[in-house]
Amino acid sequence: MNKDRDVIAAIATAHGQGAIGIVRLSGAGVLQILEKMFWIKAEKYHSHTMYYGNVHKDNEVIDEAMLCYMKAPRSFTREDSAEIYAHGGVFVLGEVLYAALEAGARLAEPGEFTKRAFLNGRLNLSQAEAVMDLISAKNGIARRAALRQLGGGLSRRIEAVRDKILSWLANIELSIDYPEHEEEAKNITEILSESDEALADLKRLKETAGAGRIISEGVRTAIIGRPNVGKSTLINAMLHENRAIVHETAGTTRDILTEEIRIKDVPLIIMDTAGLRQTADPVEKIGIEKTHEAASDSELILFVADALCGLTSEDKEIIKAYEPTTKIIILMNKTDLHKTEPPQFCDIKTIAISAKNHDGLEDLYSEISKMFFAGSITAEGGEADIIMRERHKILLEQAIENIKKAKSDCDSGIPEDLISVPLRAAYINLGEILGLEIDDDIVDRIFDEFCVGK
Repeated sequence: MNKDRDVIAAIATAHGQGAIGIVRLSGAGVLQILEKMFWIKAEKYHSHTMYYGNVHKDNEVIDEAMLCYMKAPRSFTREDSAEIYAHGGVFVLGEVLYAALEAGARLAEPGEFTKRAFLNGRLNLSQAEAVMDLISAKNGIARRAALRQLGGGLSRRIEAVRDKILSWLANIELSIDYPEHEEEAKNITEILSESDEALADLKRLKETAGAGRIISEGVRTAIIGRPNVGKSTLINAMLHENRAIVHETAGTTRDILTEEIRIKDVPLIIMDTAGLRQTADPVEKIGIEKTHEAASDSELILFVADALCGLTSEDKEIIKAYEPTTKIIILMNKTDLHKTEPPQFCDIKTIAISAKNHDGLEDLYSEISKMFFAGSITAEGGEADIIMRERHKILLEQAIENIKKAKSDCDSGIPEDLISVPLRAAYINLGEILGLEIDDDIVDRIFDEFCVGK
């Protein structure tokens, strides 16, 4: 039996109690399912029209609801589809779903509605993945990037390069198979000179993968420094709530406090750590060891120093230990007590702040945004195409390497028919991003990541 021809049903709204919940259905037999559930004859339904009625199960009314029938191909899946808008209680929605299953539908698999939209040609694979990215977006940049990809922004760029490669292959084939028309075809040197532009575009696209990972996963950020420089006050200021204990006693923070916050649409996984100093206290020692581990695993270190003391030799030793491998911003705190010009050290950005009064935090936030998004996207714009998935990054890297190999083979005087081999490979790599050249098991694995009902 072909599962793709079944009528599928699932609850499309989040689990929990709400005013309204949605059960959605898709498949060629949707009208027959609705007829059994609402006791309204199939021929009475008109596409994209709202209906009111009672949902029946075992000849019992289980809810009153609204429903909308959408005739193929004018639906998300390009199949006959329906959405039932019922009362949003967990039990009631479950009963409406069971009524659909008893009427002949089967429970949808994770992502099966979007998978059918892909299989029926409404979306390519990168657009289908953007649906999930949009659902899981945690900030404005992620939302805009997913919407742009869903709208075909990434697809158009990939298709443009694929079209160029196809044109190159056609010209190579023309010169090989029809030598009498060789003058009409571009020679291999002309073709590969055009490849520079395509390579540059693919490289620019691949370089956005770092920003894409950051906006979807967040920047691992450690706040470190000596005791009593204001690290806990800083994290409280950034969170706009008193989450960390603040006390004048040195060594108050002994464990790692981790919070997720958003700074100018940059998500940070931020860790408040124990103060770094020599101590005989065994518990504090454990906290200091955790601080070093957190700093070593971070992508950004906010090093807090006391403006009253300036940047001490101890501070500089700590910074030097992490500066070669990790992005660092030095924060000279307590400027409410002592106004001073921030010292320059190792060409590291230094910002004067008062965590207590929230002074200088906007400068810090702007620097973080510039540090991670400059050259790819901006928190204000976010209109660039962004690679959000590791799968896309890997395939872009493979396509870039294959085009580079074709250029290298050309320089080495390798015959044209052999040069076309890496070009075909690049064409396939880019097609896999769109789902045009991809195995069924990979498609299944991608849609398994989706939630049921989407």
